[in-house]
Amino acid sequence: MVFLWVGILAISLVALIKCSDWFTLAAEKIGRYFGLSSFIVGATIISIGSSMPELATGIITALQNDPSTASFAIDNVVGSNIANTLLICGVLAIFCKKIKVKSLLVDVDLPFLFISTGLFFLFAYDGNITRWEGIILLGLLILFILYTIKGDQSEGSSDKEDEDGLRKKLHWHTWSILVASTVGIYFAADYTIMSVIKVAELLNIAPAIVTMLAVAVGTSLPELIVSVRAAQKGKPSIAIGNIFGSNIFNVLAVAGIPSLIGTLHVSSTVLTIGLPFLGVATFAFIFSLHDDQMRRWEGLGLLVLYLAFVGKIIGII
Repeated sequence: MVFLWVGILAISLVALIKCSDWFTLAAEKIGRYFGLSSFIVGATIISIGSSMPELATGIITALQNDPSTASFAIDNVVGSNIANTLLICGVLAIFCKKIKVKSLLVDVDLPFLFISTGLFFLFAYDGNITRWEGIILLGLLILFILYTIKGDQSEGSSDKEDEDGLRKKLHWHTWSILVASTVGIYFAADYTIMSVIKVAELLNIAPAIVTMLAVAVGTSLPELIVSVRAAQKGKPSIAIGNIFGSNIFNVLAVAGIPSLIGTLHVSSTVLTIGLPFLGVATFAFIFSLHDDQMRRWEGLGLLVLYLAFVGKIIGII
């Protein structure tokens, strides 16, 4: 029986990731059609789309109002951000040998990531994230998006012709894909949550452990795919920028939006293991990029930290 539910979990995660990918592609085309520049599309739509699995599962668990899944959203946020920062960045640094990023990314976005994560810590450490705390998180997200848009407008858009070309290519089936993928995300997220509960029950372990390891890594696959593709095209800075955007969106929106529906609870596993490791991961990430680049040995160090997290959460360390 446990293998059946593990299989359902795997299929649900694959469907969730694929539907999120379709959603992102359709939203990107629509955004470009209505005049959004490629920079805004990358900084907002793609980051939001790659975080859609975490957001979808968080909203559904909030709507269910089930005590057994009350901490799912926070478990997923913490596990996903740890995987993004340590696992994905570690793999990228080793794959690319050295990643150079724009100083603007380090000087502006890195402090914003630090502030967002710190605010999330402050709200989560009492064991709950309330509606008012969620509103504050979302307010900070709006400030980040407005700042990003203002920065893009001050630099000016250089892809006007490309945008005009995309206007002619927008067809009705793009809207159909957007709607269909949204429906697919809902059902895939629902089955993901159901299978996590069943697997945890059958293995007699806390659902938070399954969520922070299997689900968090699974829902982080879009970020890994986008980042690896960018690195293969010789644009590792975009890859790191995607991690920035996804992590910021996770702690502000994935925690903020579901909290508007109902108070989010923080599991004891997250309080004792997840949040401390998220703090370590954030500081390690900042240290790795303080000189505008990340070297292979620093990526290896991030991977070692992730293995330590996995070992701690499953009781090896």
